[in-house]
Amino acid sequence: MSRAGVGRKDASFGRARCMRAVFFMLCAYALCACGKVDKKPAASPNSEVTYEKGSDLTGVVREVDNEAQAISIYNPVTETEETFTYDSATSILSKNDLEMSISEVGIGEVYDLYVEGVGSKLSKMKATENIIEEESREISIDADSHIMTVDGVNYEYSDNMVVRSGEEDINPMEITDMDRVTFRGIEGKAYSVVVTRGHGYIEPVNYEDFVGGTLVIEGESILPVTEGMLITVPEGRQTLSMKNGDLASKAETTVERNKVAQLNIKESMTQVPETARVTFHVHPEGAELYINGTMVDYSKPVALYYGIHTIKVVLEGYNPYIGRIRVQDPEPSFRIDLAEEIATVDDKNDDDSPPDDNQSSQSSVTDDDGSIENPSSVDYDVDHKITVTAPDGASVYINGTYKGVAPCSFTKCVGKITLTLQKDGYETKSYSMEIIDDSQDTSLSFPELKTQNQ
Repeated sequence: MSRAGVGRKDASFGRARCMRAVFFMLCAYALCACGKVDKKPAASPNSEVTYEKGSDLTGVVREVDNEAQAISIYNPVTETEETFTYDSATSILSKNDLEMSISEVGIGEVYDLYVEGVGSKLSKMKATENIIEEESREISIDADSHIMTVDGVNYEYSDNMVVRSGEEDINPMEITDMDRVTFRGIEGKAYSVVVTRGHGYIEPVNYEDFVGGTLVIEGESILPVTEGMLITVPEGRQTLSMKNGDLASKAETTVERNKVAQLNIKESMTQVPETARVTFHVHPEGAELYINGTMVDYSKPVALYYGIHTIKVVLEGYNPYIGRIRVQDPEPSFRIDLAEEIATVDDKNDDDSPPDDNQSSQSSVTDDDGSIENPSSVDYDVDHKITVTAPDGASVYINGTYKGVAPCSFTKCVGKITLTLQKDGYETKSYSMEIIDDSQDTSLSFPELKTQNQ
């Protein structure tokens, strides 16, 4: 073959290769174009939405150290205590997202906590929403089951839970019936209890002439007067009265939380008439009134000795009333309402009608300014004893009545009691508890008392 023939053959082959290359490129381009049509556009972030991480934990404030800029937190999930730091950059918010200062953060309050990075520095604290918060005076403790009952609702609690009175942590059992508290928690679990109104003690002195009489803490309780009394009362201004026969004494004192206030009874002692003039308002009219078994004319005040009297009121067609009254004022007044034997529904209620809660099959007595002698909530099991083994050397009082120096034993009382421990040079402590009627002796031991300078 000639050189010219070879040249033409190579040129044709080159053109063919070039056309094939162009063909494949066009196919590739078409495929890419088809792919772009079918492919959905990638989603882009919405610049108008702010993304924020949730809180790292929910905790209860146990302590705030302003000097160290540290805050101690009780973690109710792990039931442990953790410490975090804060500074001026830490954001503190109320439930309504209002800015707060660290001085407004209270012990026992619950916050959602946001931790900065991997350390212990708080970037933000926000008061937790949906927390149960109760201002309560009805609170009881079952220490064996670790159950706290607040206004009839049960909550489980931990030994590490925040329980505070004043500046110190306390045992939940140190909360008495007369204390007022703020409770916080969630359904079924207690987070904190802070005593907002605590209790102290009145120690009467120079009251020998009143032993065997009656003692009244105004608005709180009526007690028999015994030797060596120490009475647990709410903190604040308190009025104490004692009566025995024709002797009376009334004095006031200010009681500080967990402190003992002595009250000199003899300083305010006076002599009163031996008998009181008692007025009875009996409904309906015509009923017969018997006092200590003798029928009396109650159309005018009745002269009665101070003390307890048995009364009976009867009228045909009505249920009788039988009960006791305690006369302790010079001119007390009592209202007695008899209920019909067959209850009737009557929506009318005029001034002469008894209150609605007396419209029943039970007759009733109301004290206008006298005192009804109600059965005590505490009974006695004379066949068994309570023994207090510790703290050694502490005087033991049950509901204000002296029982001895620990270790000591005394007749078992059954029911809800306040047990008080007192020792010279040490803080006085009270414990609220319920003694069950189990036909067994009961042994109680309590922690050592703190010295007064601790």
